[in-house]
Amino acid sequence: MSSEIVNILLGYTVFIIIANLLYSTYRDKFRRAGVEVSGITIVWRIFRKEIVPSETSFKRIRKHGYVLDALILIMIGSLFIGLKILFENIFGIVRAVGAAQAPTKGIVTPVVPLIPGVTISLANLPMILAIIALAALVHEGMHAIVSLIEGSRVKSAGLALITIILAPFVELEEKDFKKLKLRSKLRILSAGVSGNVGLAIVSIVLFALLLPMFFNLYPGLYIAGVVEDSAAKETNIPENMVIVAINGTFFSDKVNVLTLLFSPQKLNDILSEFKLKGRTLILKLMNPKDPSKVVDVVVVRNSTKDPIGVYLYPYIVMEPKGALEAKIGYFAQTFLIWSFAINLGLAAINAIPIFITDGGKALDEVLKLKLRRNGTLISKAIQGFLLAILLVNMVFSVMLYVP
Repeated sequence: MSSEIVNILLGYTVFIIIANLLYSTYRDKFRRAGVEVSGITIVWRIFRKEIVPSETSFKRIRKHGYVLDALILIMIGSLFIGLKILFENIFGIVRAVGAAQAPTKGIVTPVVPLIPGVTISLANLPMILAIIALAALVHEGMHAIVSLIEGSRVKSAGLALITIILAPFVELEEKDFKKLKLRSKLRILSAGVSGNVGLAIVSIVLFALLLPMFFNLYPGLYIAGVVEDSAAKETNIPENMVIVAINGTFFSDKVNVLTLLFSPQKLNDILSEFKLKGRTLILKLMNPKDPSKVVDVVVVRNSTKDPIGVYLYPYIVMEPKGALEAKIGYFAQTFLIWSFAINLGLAAINAIPIFITDGGKALDEVLKLKLRRNGTLISKAIQGFLLAILLVNMVFSVMLYVP
């Protein structure tokens, strides 16, 4: 463990001990200020006056309340994404174990917790914390807004420090919530997940729009290795280069950033099209670390069906348009990609029915209404099963992806 991590842990431990000691000594003063300390959690209720639903402010929205049903659909979609990842991982692990093999990175999509100094670098930590705070603000804000639209009061709002994560929160009036119809409850519970999905979409759209402003982009196929006794080996194709054009046609003419992110297979499809057109291929190779270094290589195969003989994966070479563009561009790229990943991850995890998630609360409400007491028991059993599946995913992800 590095000295930086040790210092952070020591500093954090001292801070928590002092905060708890002060709270136990001056409990009444803390509470009058709206502050509560419990172990590693510090809550500050900044707004303690109830926010009452306005009859006029949301009148038009209430009239077309069915539009809010889209929030429920978004949550269901997020649920399917989350379950798809978890169960595909489980099936991949089972198949690997059944074949007497150790699970590999290709089998498991990483479901890794954010651990400073382990799964995220300490240099990126302030930015990650800011992204999480923004995600929490949108999540809780959506809960509050939809709650008011549906006629439920908001008791308080403020900030919560949980370990090192500072996140906004809202506290809904439970008595009002219990009186609502199931449809209204599901709209409120789905609002936070929908807010995170919306923020993820905004992040990736901004990423696609802003990146070309700061960089010249060259999507292509990274050469990770060359096969022995192949056309590529005979031609002496270098490894660690990126194929950015074939026979004079650049990949950038056929794909954009969003295509590369969501349909990277398109790059291989383009390569396959050219391979079928002729035995000879002129490959333009670019050095990803120095885009100014470009070489053309001619590969001649025995037939159009023969492979080139290289191991490839999708890549995008980014050439800064200037020094200022490089600084802003790299920060924007990192921020927006992390924002997309964190918000989409939060949406998927929150939609899965587990004891502390919105999905868990939604499942409780649905089964409790339909099956009464048995519904609550069934809901807890389902949530326990899914929690076990999530934990297995996290254990294997940490084993495979954390050095």
